[in-house]
Amino acid sequence: MRELSFGILKKISADTKRRIILVTGALGLALIFLSGFLPLDNKSEESTGADPPQETFTSDDYRKELEGELEGIISKIDGAGSVEILITMESTAEDIYAADRSESTSADAVHSEQNEYVIIKGRDGSEQTVLKKQRMPEIRGVLVVCEGGDSSVIREKITAAVAGALGIARGKVVVVQ
Repeated sequence: MRELSFGILKKISADTKRRIILVTGALGLALIFLSGFLPLDNKSEESTGADPPQETFTSDDYRKELEGELEGIISKIDGAGSVEILITMESTAEDIYAADRSESTSADAVHSEQNEYVIIKGRDGSEQTVLKKQRMPEIRGVLVVCEGGDSSVIREKITAAVAGALGIARGKVVVVQ
């Protein structure tokens, strides 16, 4: 087999070999060039042209959702009766955006960092930063007003339930009638 291939290569002139290489290279370049015009089945942001979903959840929404869920749970505790809950927050929600970070050190050992936010262009040409995550505020305290709040047993059950559900210290929970 090897002898056959060397025999064929010997019969082809050097000029023909150059032509084959040039034609193959030109075909390769043409395919690369044409591939830029073919549609890709890629579901990335740029191929769809849709704006990225930027769901932001305000601290007020977060607080109201927690209050509603807790009211539903606490009202099921035997003896609690009707329940109203107020949650106070330490601060507001914090949005953390995606950023490209570059670091450099100069010849005189000066270190510098630079952050640039990642920006996506929408179909309409608008620019939008990419929300990486959203950090909800810490809970400062919880006030539970319920019909059974005058009973020490019910207060203890509610305090334990609220502290456990929210992952906060029992001292941050106040239960009253």
